[in-house]
Amino acid sequence: MNKKHLLIVGKTEAERRKFINDLIQGVNFEVFRFPSRMKLFDEYCDFIKKEKIYEPWYKAKGYNVNQILDFHWDWISENNSLIIMEEFEQMEKRWRIELLRIYLNEIENRKKDEKKIHLIISQESENGLIEKLSEVMVIRESERRTEKQIVEQNLETIDISE
Repeated sequence: MNKKHLLIVGKTEAERRKFINDLIQGVNFEVFRFPSRMKLFDEYCDFIKKEKIYEPWYKAKGYNVNQILDFHWDWISENNSLIIMEEFEQMEKRWRIELLRIYLNEIENRKKDEKKIHLIISQESENGLIEKLSEVMVIRESERRTEKQIVEQNLETIDISE
């Protein structure tokens, strides 16, 4: 988990949840477990607000979604926490891919020993997720790896039915 985000697939939803529970026992990270089966981006934002997974640097009576996301992206880049999103294939496709791209970019662009956000997602099957993420990854000009290689090196798929 220190070097890669995890995609847990296979078996039933209950078995995937148990696998994740066993996996995270005793981890030394602050854990944020998003509600299972989020479908809408608004649900993601609501959880961010509820759990205060953003740190505004100025006081305001309220914050719009763009401000919350800006604060949240900063939070992602500066924290050493574990984010769990279960049954994530339910999320609106556009936002699911964009959120995962942001998390993958964070770990890809970190230097050794810097704080890293850790991500565990679960869904019934891989269902082409690696390929979809490969299509949206932005790579550095000097990069020798392909987009798919970068995704595969940063997101390890664990099929618990094998």
